[in-house]
Amino acid sequence: MKGRAQTVLGAVDAKDLGLTLAHDHVLMDGSFMYVDPPSPTDLHLADEPISLENRGWVAYHWTSNHHNVHLDSESMAIAELQRFAAAGGRTVVDPTNNGLGRSVDPLVRIAEATGLNIIIGAGYYLGGTHPADMTDRSVDQLTGEIINDITTGIDGSDVRSGLIGEIGCTYPWLDNEKKSLRAAVAAQVETGAPLMVHPGRDPNSPEEIAQIVAEEGGDLTRTAICHIDRTCIDRSWLAEMAATGIYLEYDLFGNESSWYPPNTAVDMPSDAQRMDVVLWHFENGFERQILLSHDIATKHRLHAYGGLGYDHLVTNVMPRLRARGLSQADVDLLVTENPARFLAFA
Repeated sequence: MKGRAQTVLGAVDAKDLGLTLAHDHVLMDGSFMYVDPPSPTDLHLADEPISLENRGWVAYHWTSNHHNVHLDSESMAIAELQRFAAAGGRTVVDPTNNGLGRSVDPLVRIAEATGLNIIIGAGYYLGGTHPADMTDRSVDQLTGEIINDITTGIDGSDVRSGLIGEIGCTYPWLDNEKKSLRAAVAAQVETGAPLMVHPGRDPNSPEEIAQIVAEEGGDLTRTAICHIDRTCIDRSWLAEMAATGIYLEYDLFGNESSWYPPNTAVDMPSDAQRMDVVLWHFENGFERQILLSHDIATKHRLHAYGGLGYDHLVTNVMPRLRARGLSQADVDLLVTENPARFLAFA
């Protein structure tokens, strides 16, 4: 597998992945995200299908509508991803793993219907989604599960994971999440697979994750920290993280609402602010450690429900980055070369 990437349809040369979304969900059970509407007068909106009348409310309170937190239509996924393919996209990294409703057969059909490479994740998400017996499982057992997904196949199929992740971490950390991460690192060492970690919503979380990856013998230069743009955009902090060699993933492009329901103490940056940080990476020599995507995980971000869709990065963001001074070669580095390097097995 060295130099190759593992898709749901088989292994390919990583250099052939083309324009890549580094982190987007195709099908997902997001019921764990749901919280009741903050205002009692809005409780009826929790069960309403998304419509033009309530779409603005749903986009602002995106975790408070049962309909919104599920990506559950295979045909809609095909239609939405075909727009990405038509815009020039070639690969989607879908880090939907245990705890997020991973299902491989539909992804195989979606990959076949769209002609896209789809790379699926392994390992465990946040502690709240772990199986009831997680405490009883050893690091070695969890490591074996991940290795099996990568080398043999998921759930008895011949479909293999091409990514370890997104490994879920909260802050403060849960013991089972630390165990899950250690197992993920051990599996990375054994298989040479890339590792992606979902950090807790605090700047200390990515730092502690990087420390454990290093302590357990993992490869920080083949590890990505997700959702940097909702965790920290302080430049000195970013410089310290980049100095470790780790990939920093700005994967919330298209999320333009500053109100961030999972952590109301933090204002979500805009795409303009995300692009400012991307340009800062180039100015400081960290441009080879950036991954970009949307982290679409809810219906309201799909075209069918008034969102910007999986093609937003290609259709809207890339032209704006060029207008801000990046060359086409610079943009290709961000969306083609960096993800290919990250996704290639060592």
